[in-house]
Amino acid sequence: MKSLLDDRFVPLTHQVGFLEADFDKIADVYLSWQASLHGRVSSESLNAPLATALQRLEPLTTPWEKELFIATNSRWVAYFNNGLRVSDPESPIGHLATIVPCRGLVVHSIPDRSSVTHRDALRIYGAVSFTMFVAHPTDWLNQERCICAMNDGGKWVFVDEGEPQAFEDPEKYKARRIRDRFTPEMLEAYCWALDIRVFDENFYDGKTLITKRPNQLTPSSPVMSLEEARRLTLLR
Repeated sequence: MKSLLDDRFVPLTHQVGFLEADFDKIADVYLSWQASLHGRVSSESLNAPLATALQRLEPLTTPWEKELFIATNSRWVAYFNNGLRVSDPESPIGHLATIVPCRGLVVHSIPDRSSVTHRDALRIYGAVSFTMFVAHPTDWLNQERCICAMNDGGKWVFVDEGEPQAFEDPEKYKARRIRDRFTPEMLEAYCWALDIRVFDENFYDGKTLITKRPNQLTPSSPVMSLEEARRLTLLR
């Protein structure tokens, strides 16, 4: 299955958000928004390749508390956070698309590991998805397009909602097996059409902003290192 950084940073790289706007504009709007919510948000700016930047997100937590914006070799800025089980990039990307304003995109490429038997493994349900956001309201919030094939708790489902884009291959959506209706290869092609090389680590490199919210963790909140989370994610 297609992956970013050869799965060295899973589960962080199972999903990626993107915003189509100037990096400094996004950073200013985001920090202002977070200050209005939390009063104070710590931040760090650097220039780094993606692997180096992702390491700064340790530890992984539930709920997530660190966020990463990194420039790319196109007009898009990428987004990651340090969520251990749920990263929910749709929420920040969807909202930022309305206040920057700009287009936003969230993609998932998650191998299905729902049948793992190891007692310590993180059970992960497979999904390949492409969700595009716009700055204006649509029939569902500001979501313009959503295509997804996913294991929904044991049953595979296919989602095809919103305005089809010119680069899509709708004939593939008729495949008999649901997981074949939207594959990682199709996701990669759709991203290429938007000038996003989603699985190419060299695409992500440059200005980087890492932020941390005030501590929202409780004594029972799961916290793991990247190495521990990766090991449990890949257990069979």
